[in-house]
Amino acid sequence: SSFAAINVAGPCARATLVTLTDVDLSTDALGYMRSARGMVAGVPCMFLRIGFVGETGWELHFPSEYAEHMWSALMEAGAEFDIAPFGLEAQRILRLEKGHIIVSQDTDAVTDPLDAGMRWAVRFDKPDFIGRGGLVANRARPPEEKQKLVGFVMHDRFVPEDGQPVVEDGEPVGRVTSSRLSPTLKKGFGLAWVPEKHAYEGAEIFIRSGQTDSPAVVTMKPVYDPDGLRLRE
Repeated sequence: SSFAAINVAGPCARATLVTLTDVDLSTDALGYMRSARGMVAGVPCMFLRIGFVGETGWELHFPSEYAEHMWSALMEAGAEFDIAPFGLEAQRILRLEKGHIIVSQDTDAVTDPLDAGMRWAVRFDKPDFIGRGGLVANRARPPEEKQKLVGFVMHDRFVPEDGQPVVEDGEPVGRVTSSRLSPTLKKGFGLAWVPEKHAYEGAEIFIRSGQTDSPAVVTMKPVYDPDGLRLRE
């Protein structure tokens, strides 16, 4: 059987789901990045306690023949909380505010986790792993040869296009990978690759659009819920 998936996320996600399942959805029983199996609205499901949008949430994976039934059950259970569907564009904005990357859009074939801000995912105290040699070599490179993936916030509602260059002294030194208008900040924002010397909170960078170089401020933390508390509630 093929599988369907629905992401139930937001402040009332748990309250919606508990009316449809006997699975213990408390943080102690099913914490962030954990999984469980159980029934939802009479349908066998895999619960994945993960999230791409920066809110408390669960991905429900289940046999695809129950997709319409599951959708209707969730919408009915969440009606009292004003549940509403959200689409891909909303997801893209929310993930940007949370600082979540899209592989192959915010990264490329030469990106490694150190430069992409994912040092937490690498354990150099292990004796070996695939790619360890390359990462060790990268750590030894001089700072002027390195680029880092950072967040940026414009000074106004201007939204640079994906791929537009970050410039310094009139020359391209980096690029925008993702950008949108932030509902939280009411400003343009996004992710960009910049020289390591600019990868610190509050650094000023310039993004070229046509003949104009627009200033932006580097942010090293997510725009929304920088400490990740909502994901783990």
